Amino acid sequence: MRALHVFVEVERGMEIRTLRNFIAVVQEEGVTAAADVLRVSQPALSRQIKGLESEMGAMLFIRGTRGRPLELTHEGRLLYRRACEIVELADRTRSEIASGEDIEGDVHVAAAQSVVMDVLAKAAVRVRELHLGVRIQLHDDYGENIVERLDNGLADFGVLVQPSDMSRYDHLPLPGGDRMGLLMRPDHPLAVKNGITPDDLQDLPLIIPKGALVRRDLSGWYGVNLRPFDIIGTMNLTYNASRFVRAGYGCALSLEGLIDTGERSGLTFRPLEPVLRASLSMAWKKNQPLTPPARAFLDCVREVASEPGE
Repeated sequence: MRALHVFVEVERGMEIRTLRNFIAVVQEEGVTAAADVLRVSQPALSRQIKGLESEMGAMLFIRGTRGRPLELTHEGRLLYRRACEIVELADRTRSEIASGEDIEGDVHVAAAQSVVMDVLAKAAVRVRELHLGVRIQLHDDYGENIVERLDNGLADFGVLVQPSDMSRYDHLPLPGGDRMGLLMRPDHPLAVKNGITPDDLQDLPLIIPKGALVRRDLSGWYGVNLRPFDIIGTMNLTYNASRFVRAGYGCALSLEGLIDTGERSGLTFRPLEPVLRASLSMAWKKNQPLTPPARAFLDCVREVASEPGE
């Protein structure tokens, strides 16, 4: 309801078109370039932006030397983020109303990286076989942003690593679970081991998933008498962190199967010992009707998740 409330309040004070034009100015890094893209006059667009600043009661851009890209103020960055959400929500609403009860349209899924996404991938294939007009839009993200997209109505479903607060959502546990382990170079001393123990991580420079820190995923696995982790960085995307690992910056705690650790990859993976698995659930907001494409996708996820071997 929060996003709908914001949407209504914005509608009372300004037009969606004004927000679209503001977004264009930000993305084109200037009024003149945005005016060309929007096919409006530069003076008219400048007046609109000044009117928006007056309405917001704040400067949105830092005016600098002519010819340099416009820079957003703090207030401008906040409005840009919310404007993108509001415009996206308006477009989704228009599309859903236009489609009526036809099984066609977009299904938005916000998810962290995980091999459990294989279940959703198989369901996506199945729903497309049944309803060719359904499209799956993936939003790769991590915990806090996934929840925000769910709560703001910008995602139909969110794939959340457990434990998470699920009180606001209906949810479907997904089968399987990714093993947590250590990503390192093949020449690292720990690469000769079959499993990584809590003692092995003592004083080891580590890159840790941000979501794992927030959820305290390792709190039950890592001994209370051991020294805290030597955290030299956090990550949202394992691929980017793997480049740092390969360069020798440190090791990374990661879920298994997300990164190529083949012979020529310059990387290797060893699971934690005792084994620690991440369980995931697909969540959607309680008491909020799903669109026909989203309902069809959910049905297919349920089918795939219940099949033997999943």
